[in-house]
Amino acid sequence: MSIYIIAGICLYIASYAFYVTFSHGLGHKAEYLQLRRFIPCAILAVLPTACANITLSSPLIISSFIVGLSWIITYPLLYFKTNHIRSNDFGYHLDIVFGLYVIGWLTSIKVIILYFNFLPTALLAIESTIELLLLLIPLAQWGYYYLYDTCIDDNGMMMIQETNYNEVIEYFSSLPKIFLYTSFAFLVSIYSLLIYTNINFLHIKSNISINNLIPIFLTFIFLTVYLWKKKKGVFIRTGIVELYLDVKEYFETTKLYVHNMNERVANLTVTPSKPLFSKPSTIILVIGESEARDYMSAFCDYPLNTTPWLRNKKNDDNFILFPHAYSTIPHTVSALERALTEFNQYNDKQFYTSCSIIDIAHKAGYNTYWYSNQGHLGCADTPVTLVANTSNVAKWTKQNLNQLQFDESLLEYLPEIDPSTNNFVVIHLKGNHFNYINRYPQSFAKFSEPDKYDLIPNYLDSVAYTDYILQQITEYAQKNLNLQALLYFSDHGVTPDQRRSPNFNGFAAVRIPMFCYFSEEYKSLYPQTFETLKNHSDYYWTNDLAYELICGILNITSNHYDESNSLASPKYKFTKETLKTDLGKRYLKDDPN
Repeated sequence: MSIYIIAGICLYIASYAFYVTFSHGLGHKAEYLQLRRFIPCAILAVLPTACANITLSSPLIISSFIVGLSWIITYPLLYFKTNHIRSNDFGYHLDIVFGLYVIGWLTSIKVIILYFNFLPTALLAIESTIELLLLLIPLAQWGYYYLYDTCIDDNGMMMIQETNYNEVIEYFSSLPKIFLYTSFAFLVSIYSLLIYTNINFLHIKSNISINNLIPIFLTFIFLTVYLWKKKKGVFIRTGIVELYLDVKEYFETTKLYVHNMNERVANLTVTPSKPLFSKPSTIILVIGESEARDYMSAFCDYPLNTTPWLRNKKNDDNFILFPHAYSTIPHTVSALERALTEFNQYNDKQFYTSCSIIDIAHKAGYNTYWYSNQGHLGCADTPVTLVANTSNVAKWTKQNLNQLQFDESLLEYLPEIDPSTNNFVVIHLKGNHFNYINRYPQSFAKFSEPDKYDLIPNYLDSVAYTDYILQQITEYAQKNLNLQALLYFSDHGVTPDQRRSPNFNGFAAVRIPMFCYFSEEYKSLYPQTFETLKNHSDYYWTNDLAYELICGILNITSNHYDESNSLASPKYKFTKETLKTDLGKRYLKDDPN
């Protein structure tokens, strides 16, 4: 018995030392609390092994220990490595508590199964599956850290939860096959090893008495309840699970946008623009995806002409290009929930209480259309989709699993727009989203070899293809829909030869393109708006101010429109020194380029 007591003491000391080492800035009270908390954890971790008189070196115990140890170490260590320089106070004792308790829980299950000898092989195979699933969560965190050099945070978790099936397939198909095969073989090997170690000890029944079984059974009952109960269970309070649930709750909270719609719209007043256009007209907003202006020849001295159409329009008096536009954050949902509504970095509003560009357009007398080539699978309740669904017409291209859908498929929707009415149209491109080689037909390849995976040339081809799509949208609307104005900007940028990070990873990922088109009639009816935008072409701007910019282009007045936020207004108040990105954490003035 003494060996088990020593093991428990060693486990206790090691766990507490780890906690103190990788918790940052905690007071003595918190440290003393865990000094007491870890005592029952260490006892219950060892108790089933001691009562069953199983040697500590048994693979049966080692497999449970490895699972528990992975939880003890992973999230606290990765969080510490990521945040200890910039954060003064954090500690994740419940990850350690869970890891210790799960050792005792898994061991107690094995002992009970083997004692009663009822379908032991099948039940221990199920036990092995549970161990594998528990291992996968820490392994996924280490994989994420390897890819992004940071632990999973709210941005990363948001990206994970909003990703649809096609994007998952595309991502894994882009990885080297040797990596995929190795990873698969690694997981199969772990699973096989777990099964082998668990079903190879059927002799344990003879070594345990009924008296020793009772504390094991009680340990199992207690830990099953304490670890897994829905409220205040240990599992849901571990770092990674708590983060998952917080982000899930955020997405649930955004659904309040729908519930608040009637109240929001009832309080919204909009005075439509005057004078009116001579006949029914159309205003179009095109939202790009992952397009970086650093790779667009229309905006910079890029050595290759990646945007021939837009570059040609630089000297067209109907077009205005803005070379100092930035994204709020290199993350689609967080950027667009602000771009599409009053909610921005500079106010205290919330998404679910904010009016949207669709609300404004409705009140201004426009029929609203939303056409998207972004996946609808798996993200039906993201803020972007919630706004989209308030349109009169909202359609997504068919996103069949493992099937490419290019942005030209959006052109098929344009004939649906009624030219006899005033229309406000939003077109959401797939644009330049990774995997870049899948963003354009291979017959369109100009800078890369067809069907050859090569990040930079593939990205350049996707930029050229987006230029082509923008041309097609503009020309169709000019000919058929009496296009009066068109605004284009990207949700965020990207550094194509680097793995995309969900967090801020330099200004290159937030430098975005933005341009406007205005008809001759628009320029004659609203010369001040046009001239103001032309005079502001070299001003700095972030895309969370797109809502106010659109209000300005629509030339409306509203109780939910702050002109000082609008680039289209002479009252525009922002400068390079006051504008921010990374959700308000960084100033544009700090961009070295």
